[in-house]
Amino acid sequence: MAATWRATGAAIAYASAKDMLDVFNDTATAKVIRVYRGTWLNNGTGAVTGVVTTCQVVRITAASAGTAVTPVAHDTTSAALDANTTAGHNRTTTESDVFRRFLYINEEPVVAGVTQANWLTLIPFGEVWNAGYGDSNIEPIVCRATQGFELLQAGSSAVGTADLEIEFTNT
Repeated sequence: MAATWRATGAAIAYASAKDMLDVFNDTATAKVIRVYRGTWLNNGTGAVTGVVTTCQVVRITAASAGTAVTPVAHDTTSAALDANTTAGHNRTTTESDVFRRFLYINEEPVVAGVTQANWLTLIPFGEVWNAGYGDSNIEPIVCRATQGFELLQAGSSAVGTADLEIEFTNT
């Protein structure tokens, strides 16, 4: 079984055309990233009303600057993550392939009653990419040298925050 990693970004603020979270292999790597899941959770608590934004699941060919994120191994005895594999958010990225485009409600969940925003705090509803666990005929998204996986806010909304996760192997 391959060592599995999770990159997590907490309370990432929305901004127009923003890299919300990514994992990336630079040119010196001999490793391959295989992305199995991407999760986008509406866990913001600030007052935001009636806001919808466009988001994308994309492959990237460059990632630089921004804020680094340290991926966590699922198994504490796994070897260290390859030094040429990085994760981060708010980085300057170059998008290449769009795998999914979707609308997302980024208003805050409410305590009384149930709104669409409340459903997006739950893992099954926040999972925006799943490579078909349990179906060996479905490949994960594969990223080789100078490639990566990004959860991108493609829209122009600049209000609210979200928690994001990317689950991947690096073999």
